Amino acid sequence: MNAPRDAKGIEDLIEARFGLAPSAFQRDRIEMILGEKPIKSGGPIPLERLVEAVTVGETYFFREPMQIDALVRRVLPERALVGPRGRKLRILSAGCSSGEEPYTMAIAAEVTTPELSPLLSITGLDLNGAAIEKARRARYSPWAVRGASQQIREQFFRKDGETFVLDPRIQSRVTFEEGNLLDVLARVPEATYDVVFCRNVLIYFSERALHRALAAFVRALLPGGYLFLGHSESLRGISDGFELVHEHDAFYYRLKSPSASTITTTPALLPLPLPEPPMRAPLPTPEDGAFSWAEEIQRSTERIARIAETREAEDAASVAEARAAETPSALARVLDLLEAERHDEALLVVSAAGPGAPPELELCRAAIYGEKGRLRDAERALGALLARGQCETGAHYLLGLLRENERDIERAAWHYREAKRRDPRFSLPHLRLGMVLRRGGHGAEARVELEKALELLEHEERARIVMFGGGFRREVLLELCKAQLGALGIPKRDPTPV
Repeated sequence: MNAPRDAKGIEDLIEARFGLAPSAFQRDRIEMILGEKPIKSGGPIPLERLVEAVTVGETYFFREPMQIDALVRRVLPERALVGPRGRKLRILSAGCSSGEEPYTMAIAAEVTTPELSPLLSITGLDLNGAAIEKARRARYSPWAVRGASQQIREQFFRKDGETFVLDPRIQSRVTFEEGNLLDVLARVPEATYDVVFCRNVLIYFSERALHRALAAFVRALLPGGYLFLGHSESLRGISDGFELVHEHDAFYYRLKSPSASTITTTPALLPLPLPEPPMRAPLPTPEDGAFSWAEEIQRSTERIARIAETREAEDAASVAEARAAETPSALARVLDLLEAERHDEALLVVSAAGPGAPPELELCRAAIYGEKGRLRDAERALGALLARGQCETGAHYLLGLLRENERDIERAAWHYREAKRRDPRFSLPHLRLGMVLRRGGHGAEARVELEKALELLEHEERARIVMFGGGFRREVLLELCKAQLGALGIPKRDPTPV
């Protein structure tokens, strides 16, 4: 289908047809494509190309391994006990891109629950026809399998030159379909799927399409079925048709009984202060000595994260070098405006930077949206950054603030832990986590976090204070940290001078 060369008309068409609502960053990309010279045929630009501009296809094998671990260790064995013995366990991988996610499920099931593996019927769905064709070929670059352990690569892939070819047995567990999620869900029979994975897809949906999709998930899932979303996505305040499950460091949703399921409109989110619910204790880990592919993948993922951080630093250095002639740079101008609390002007500078701007500007955009109360826009911007693997430390911290604002304390704490895990020298996640732990009655753990925050705040980068400090200066944040320690009975003291 072709699209007219009118940006506003295209946005309306994309929203009506696919449910996607372009963010400001994505509008820039659309306008850049519209500004290109017409293709040789002289005809309009294909709509599918513009849809690709508002979605992210970045993925790799064993991404977010804790959710995959929850699927194969907890969800699939439970679902296998429901209904006739030996029935097919049906899984939908929505927004599957080039197939890494559904194939990862099949590999993980083969390793962890081989008796259930032949029962799997996994459907991969994506709008991008080229990505679907790549998924069907099941040939991947070394970068796509970077999250897989050496054991997984040797057992389930065949090396062919510079590519990795997936084992045909694993390929046979997955079928692929090109299509629009809302259209597909509307035509599948009711109560079809045991599990739906829809990670980092709903962040692109308009409010209207989001509610349509959730109602469609309720219809398409079997009773007690499961829905897995991305780390940045939450149903809190949007749908009470699902209950949140949290175990082994993974969050996902279980469908409630029909009598308790309704889709609600999004309520206004209230400001802090927060209530003080107890924090849930961590669940036990698998038995010592048990084979855990997830542990291997986690180690591999951490290794890849370090590589990605190095790449990101190199990319940032390249961007900085390319923009060195700009005086001052867009990011520097935005930080100055944020420090002066001139948020509207800062947002104009971010938007003017265009689609080639460094991802840190998109992080600034999310922070500005949060300050202005545009929480849904902030969440979408942060989700897109995480989907691209960019600015993950800051994105997790800001998502923690959003979850805290929603009274979702458990997930807020999880995001703060993710932020400080990625950069232990970042002071603000320690501060917020310490505050959450103190309110939850975990005094000893809170003290550790708050004392670490006090130590780090004194030397925190100005950019981080400006971007993430909520308008508070370093001195105010230090006093806040000391006051929190004082509430725990720790005598007030100044940070140890270096």
